[in-house]
Amino acid sequence: MSSANFPEGIMPTITFSHAAGVFDFNQTDPETGESGLLVQDIATLRSLDGLLYDDEVFSDHIGDGELEAIADIGISGGSLAFLFDAKSKQLLAETQYLLTRSLKPREVELLKSYTVGQWSDGIGSNFFQNQMHQGLAPQALVMELKHVAVRQEG
Repeated sequence: MSSANFPEGIMPTITFSHAAGVFDFNQTDPETGESGLLVQDIATLRSLDGLLYDDEVFSDHIGDGELEAIADIGISGGSLAFLFDAKSKQLLAETQYLLTRSLKPREVELLKSYTVGQWSDGIGSNFFQNQMHQGLAPQALVMELKHVAVRQEG
């Protein structure tokens, strides 16, 4: 697939990222007895660098409800990756999509809102629940959309 706006073989991308919290379900709070303690240890956070969940693809669910406005653009891909950022010493959740053209500001906002919803409720929640059984479970919990980093290239 090529676009009139981009040379053959070069697809534009858009990437959304935000800090992710990591919860350790192998640890129990001695006061409350609850498991799932927030991880702050840098080495543990770094150990999750490169963790990828691609059993489900975010673009597979575009086209419902409010997203009809961007359904025909040709957005593909969108897996959930976790990358350790050495500068901020945080684990970041990241989702990147391939595009057939650059998105307009309103389209970026729609896709960002959709992505954040998937991180916390949809695909991200499925991944979080799977990871709980393995001990360390990262999750991007976004309080304000303005804090989500957006990088559009190509």
